[in-house]
Amino acid sequence: MSSRVALCLNSSFLGYFAHAGFLRALTELGVRPRAVSGASAGALVAGLFAAGVSPEEMLRLFLSPELRNVFREPGAPWRGVATILNLPGHTGALLGERALALLKTHLGERRIEDCTDAGLAISVINLAQARAELATRGPLAEYILASGAFPGLFAARRVEDGWFWDGGVANPLPFDHWLADPAIETILLHTVVNPEELAVRGAGRPRKMSAAVNLSHQIICEELLRVKIELARQSGKRLVSLRTLAPRPSLWNPAAVGVRCIDCGAGTVEENRGLLEGIAR
Repeated sequence: MSSRVALCLNSSFLGYFAHAGFLRALTELGVRPRAVSGASAGALVAGLFAAGVSPEEMLRLFLSPELRNVFREPGAPWRGVATILNLPGHTGALLGERALALLKTHLGERRIEDCTDAGLAISVINLAQARAELATRGPLAEYILASGAFPGLFAARRVEDGWFWDGGVANPLPFDHWLADPAIETILLHTVVNPEELAVRGAGRPRKMSAAVNLSHQIICEELLRVKIELARQSGKRLVSLRTLAPRPSLWNPAAVGVRCIDCGAGTVEENRGLLEGIAR
């Protein structure tokens, strides 16, 4: 374990392939973080890693037909229409029970605080309390799923006494909780982006509502990141930010381009080998 290194994984849409490829190459290089955090897709990889699931095991899961099936719930089209029409009781097309069952086949009833392979924090939006939170205690599989409950696609998730949505909405790179931690010296950020995200930049007037909302969210997240980077500088932490450009997987068949995304994540480690070997030492 790299005793003073923490790793934060961002909330890129279905970016878990690239995150897992990055993590596999990172650990092979000798960097094994003592603490991990993530939002949405990043929370999935961080949570599995903290629970002792190896990157190789993760990749087998991500490339399996079982993962594709979690997006094919009976009744999803009708719930999707009800969500679009803003009908009471409908906040997403997918209920998430298939996804939860699949996670539990690998994690069982493990809780976040039971994770010993690395300390873990999961970014979520607490709708009941109207705030962004970091979950550091509670049922692991449920909080991973809540962090990835993309608004409109997944219904708001009930976990214990709260209702939660995707952590990437307000805190897609959750690392500020380490700024006051004397045990953490280096914070490594891995951000996965895709061409669709970059395409909405510099295009002048947005031609679609979805593009305008996408770009607005990116601007908000970048302003938040700018503030957190300054806080990290003031706290004396070493902040290393690496970005992987990877294609966006299809929701209905994510494994189709998954291998390419895995290679993209691993490529980021190789491109920064010298820097990361220094962290390992």
